[in-house]
Amino acid sequence: MRVRFWGVRGSTPAPGPKTARYGGNTPCVEIACGDETLIVDAGTGIRELGLDLTQRAAGRPVKGRLFIGHTHWDHIQGFPFFTPLYLPTTKFQIYGMHGTTKSFQEVMAGQMHSTYFPVQLKDLASKPEFIEINGPLQVGPVKVTYHFLNHPGITVGYRFEYEGKAVSYISDHEPYGGLNVKGEFSDKEDTSIAKFIAGSDLMICEAQYTADEYKIRRGWGHSTFADVLDLAQKAEVKRMALFHHDPQHDDAKLDARLVDSLALISSRRLTIQCFTAKEGQVVEL
Repeated sequence: MRVRFWGVRGSTPAPGPKTARYGGNTPCVEIACGDETLIVDAGTGIRELGLDLTQRAAGRPVKGRLFIGHTHWDHIQGFPFFTPLYLPTTKFQIYGMHGTTKSFQEVMAGQMHSTYFPVQLKDLASKPEFIEINGPLQVGPVKVTYHFLNHPGITVGYRFEYEGKAVSYISDHEPYGGLNVKGEFSDKEDTSIAKFIAGSDLMICEAQYTADEYKIRRGWGHSTFADVLDLAQKAEVKRMALFHHDPQHDDAKLDARLVDSLALISSRRLTIQCFTAKEGQVVEL
């Protein structure tokens, strides 16, 4: 499995010199599994990925599968700018959950309504196939499973398994134990998510807030850096990528947060490898 980060920022794009090293594009991750191209989320990072895929194809049809964790703007705002969708030879399947009142396809079409965008979803030359997920999937050689997360709206995390390796993608999520009074319900739900990602070779997990920031943003559906380590420790993952960086966290602050995380890992005598995801970074599993 080859994982490449195309967008790592959460909530809203944050371009500029202070975020240039880690990147300002919103979530988009490419996972290559043999001949399968899997993409998770369609934040602004998917624009560059689309150009790259088109170049790699060198005139051949672009093929792939896109998985949407949830349809908040920062996770779909790059979708209308994904170049392969405008090519009639492109073959793409797009996976997501049924909305609360609309189908997944209707929800995705919403931001391309003529009020907001000059090209409507129905006019895309590639005619992408929209698939609502309702159980485990086998896409080629890759097993895909999902788990509901604790975030406003319908949100899921994904687990991708291929040739004995597993990548888990958890964005966005707020621990139940942080939002609710600790007890049977929160323990059960937090344990369930830990079991879902258990033993992952790589856990990509949002770590948007510091402890102080969480105090005033409780209930917004995001985790702290310590929360992510707690989850990684409980799930016994091998490597974790800090992801979905807050737009107010510049490169220097992300550097400092990584130092804090590594110190916490060391104090617990853990062997988990931890890094801060940055645009363009490639991880081989």
